[in-house]
Amino acid sequence: MSKVLTPKASGTVTSLPSSLTQPATRNTSAPSSFYRVGLWRLGLGIVRILPAWLVKGFCVGVAELHFLFGRQRREVVVQNLLPALSGDRLEAKKTARRLYRNFASKLVDLWRVEGGVPVRDWLTDPAGLEIIRAARQRGRGILFITLHLGNWEHGGLLLADVGIQLTVLTLAEPDDELTKLRMASRERWKIQTLIIGQDSFAFLEVIKRLGAGEALAISLDRPPQRSGVPVELFGQPFEASAGAAELARASGCALIGVTIVRRRAGFAVKVLPEFTYDRKALGNREARRELTQQILRAFEPQIREDMDQWYQFIPIWPNKALAQE
Repeated sequence: MSKVLTPKASGTVTSLPSSLTQPATRNTSAPSSFYRVGLWRLGLGIVRILPAWLVKGFCVGVAELHFLFGRQRREVVVQNLLPALSGDRLEAKKTARRLYRNFASKLVDLWRVEGGVPVRDWLTDPAGLEIIRAARQRGRGILFITLHLGNWEHGGLLLADVGIQLTVLTLAEPDDELTKLRMASRERWKIQTLIIGQDSFAFLEVIKRLGAGEALAISLDRPPQRSGVPVELFGQPFEASAGAAELARASGCALIGVTIVRRRAGFAVKVLPEFTYDRKALGNREARRELTQQILRAFEPQIREDMDQWYQFIPIWPNKALAQE
């Protein structure tokens, strides 16, 4: 899901917390060279001309080649999966191969959406949607928390279907033109974008929008470059962004976890129970760390259920040397 915004801070904020401004990748772990505006435009163009099944077939073939010959990136993915699979390297490699194939299909789904094709095959639970409506009725801003799991970017379309406009809170893409292109694609669906990390006023804008009762989304499964909080994920040390806890402290917003994963019949939406917290207590860093831990722990079963849709192509574990094949 994209990322959202808004309530009023109780104190003066002069700078954007580093947990929200630092890139989600480490300096030695850049995004793939394929993630550039030229190839993205090509993908958007192809899905307008050719049937989805044909484009997916081609992309899955390319993904297979990338898995077979891109050893370094493949090893990163395998290492990222190991803790959730109890260190079973053979299973991690099998899962990684399925993950590459699923990611190829997911890209085509995303290009179709960004090209203007609506999503109609939602698989939703009325109880989950009621959690969102109940939070909305309280008049506070909502911070939707998600992971790089499944088709998280489709969240804005789902919320539009229930009458909620989403603003995506995101870092700039590797290419300025790609940032502009993706912003324009979201705008087609009335999804706004706020680029963070560029100036110290971004956090103030986030708080302002949450204070006005808007909806915002943030991903928590990519470690910040620095100033994260130490938690555990699958029993392993993990450096997590405290972004959700920071925004909860500053705004008093509702915190709701959501995942959207691909099934044969459509996109399955899972809404987690709202995360509760003592806003006053969040003035303490340890309380913010504990809330972050609570949130990530709640997502662990969702990741385990769809490990081959947990798209982590950069190292996520601290000080983890790559094992030799």
